[in-house]
Amino acid sequence: MCWFHGWPIAMLTCFLLLTLPLPGCSWAVGAPESHRRQRLVQAEVVPETLAQAQAKSLSCDLSARGCLAGAAAAVLITRRRGRGFSARRAFKLDGPEGPLVLITSTLIGLSTGFAVVIFEITIKSFEELREELPYPIIAPIIGALILAGIFTAFGGKEGLAGTDVKALKSYAAEGSKPPENWPIRAGANALCSAVTLGWGNSLGPEAPAAVLGANVAFGLGNAFSIFGKPEAPADQETDSMARGTPLSPEDRALIEKAMAGSKVVAQLPGKELDKLLGYFREVRVKEGDDVMTQGDEVADDDPGLFVTKSGALDVFVTGDEGVEKKVFSYMDSGALVGELAVLFNAPRAATVKARSDALLWSVDRKSFEACGGRSEGSMARINQNPDALLASGAAAGVAAGFNAPIAGIFFAAEVIRPVNNNALDLTTRLLAAAVSAAVVQSFFPGGPAIVASGFSWSGGNLELLLFVLLGVLTGLVSYGFKKVFEKARELAAWLGSLGVPATFLPVAGAVLTVILSLVCEDRVQFDGFKAVNEILKDASKPLVDGASNLSFAPLMQERGTIGMLGAASLLSIMVLKIITTTFSASTGLVGGTFAPSIFMGACLGGALGRIVEGLTLAHSASTTYIVVGMASMLASNCSVPITSVILAVELAGGASYEATLPLISGIGVALYVSAVLLPSLLDGIDRSSALKRLEDSASDTGV
Repeated sequence: MCWFHGWPIAMLTCFLLLTLPLPGCSWAVGAPESHRRQRLVQAEVVPETLAQAQAKSLSCDLSARGCLAGAAAAVLITRRRGRGFSARRAFKLDGPEGPLVLITSTLIGLSTGFAVVIFEITIKSFEELREELPYPIIAPIIGALILAGIFTAFGGKEGLAGTDVKALKSYAAEGSKPPENWPIRAGANALCSAVTLGWGNSLGPEAPAAVLGANVAFGLGNAFSIFGKPEAPADQETDSMARGTPLSPEDRALIEKAMAGSKVVAQLPGKELDKLLGYFREVRVKEGDDVMTQGDEVADDDPGLFVTKSGALDVFVTGDEGVEKKVFSYMDSGALVGELAVLFNAPRAATVKARSDALLWSVDRKSFEACGGRSEGSMARINQNPDALLASGAAAGVAAGFNAPIAGIFFAAEVIRPVNNNALDLTTRLLAAAVSAAVVQSFFPGGPAIVASGFSWSGGNLELLLFVLLGVLTGLVSYGFKKVFEKARELAAWLGSLGVPATFLPVAGAVLTVILSLVCEDRVQFDGFKAVNEILKDASKPLVDGASNLSFAPLMQERGTIGMLGAASLLSIMVLKIITTTFSASTGLVGGTFAPSIFMGACLGGALGRIVEGLTLAHSASTTYIVVGMASMLASNCSVPITSVILAVELAGGASYEATLPLISGIGVALYVSAVLLPSLLDGIDRSSALKRLEDSASDTGV
């Protein structure tokens, strides 16, 4: 069983993932040449050479494979080496969690991948209907009216509450039940997002995709009994407490010292030990008696965990050859013995015998659960926090939405922020994100959603000052974005005070989007990432004759013209996007600010890139300024700096590693200016408060 649990699963997984062709990844070993060249043709958005397209497709393939193979290896690395009693046990997982980690993570990835595929197909269906309208520019209003109808069917927007990540984390941590129609609410919220986006309202799909993934993970968590049980009622708790032995101050101090830092305490709400101390009972054993026997099952009310007070205990392990060997001894008081019996519903891993008469303190699994601890279901025990799977689901959702699995992993870490994070949590996110991205690629081949060819740094250290300047400008715009967001919320609240029903407030946001779309050829409306790719494609060519950085005329020209958008036009589009996004989110339209932030940054970076084109000093392509602007705006608007770096490099195909220096410089400066410097100078907020607000600002992503 040791070898079944470990090496074959991981090694076979690594081998298959590195050699067999994944759906949608054509550069795997054995992929036919015709398939490879088909992918190169499909990737045509920005002109690129054959070698660049090959590198991008290969990078996409290796990203997904690397995540999966790395996850399989992580299962090996994160074995409980310190828990074993011999070298052989260092290669064995305690309990059934090894295969279950792989199975559950893969199921999350597969389920989320297919869910996101359905979500994107629904959006595309609405987009097709939108194009058939006599006047497609008015589509956001139609979408808002449909949304109002859905809200009304559920008795208002409150009827769809309880499916966001914060609510799911609460259910998982407390073991409480979600609303009875929770699956219907989750599906309805996804439909609301598809309606909002498919009909062109000015928000993004990444937050709905992350929430969709988290709901899929929550459903699987319930199916596998991964989340903990509700805390026992007060009357049951009183009866159970009566079973404990009163503790003297000395005994209490002894147990507290022994339990300090243990995973049992880590599983308790607030990591508080006080309540659990009331359940400890005194156990006396005589010389030669077995305290526990290897292979024995431990019932919920059997003594599970022991703390030694006096006496000596010897630990024995029976190997495959059937010979019992002494591997350890407990000689001192305050030793913690049998901790796994409380955390895991698994057989005893060793035999413990009393060398002399001994006095022990013990607590059982049932009492542990009555205190709010989580011990039923192996994944909760492994991860030591119930929201680890939710983070895996969110990672899978973002990975699928952007076709960028690595960025999805870091998004979950920065936005979902699972507590007590550990290496095995990362394993679940690696697998889930890579599998979901592979599923989406099989349906929508073509690499990442945003094509950033030409991302490179060629201007030297002097040009680095321009990227720092871009960071400063991005910080200023991001600070303004947050202020406009506050005003938009106040305006929405004012409309509500006038008697406008909350159900129909989204229509007001849609009307504003339509009005502002009239002056920019609907570039502020959601159309996937076509608008961002359009800016990237435009920046790949110099301004044509007659175009100018000071001209606003291109705003009204037909979309798709190359080399027309100058600095003034791009900055105007950015301002319009800020207004439409903040007001759309404030009035109740369903979506995120992740993708809009990328669009705003692309406009700002493109504007600076156009200005730099006229300078005589050596400089990088405008594409580089656009990518740095996208990442910097995303980091400062949504407080996800690491995700922004990874996403930018991943979208660029990893083709220019040296360009990460201006990327990191721009992100760091933008985040500091928007979150620390300007709030302290203009709002009178001290540094600690600014940092706290920075941590909380991730909630504005819509997750």
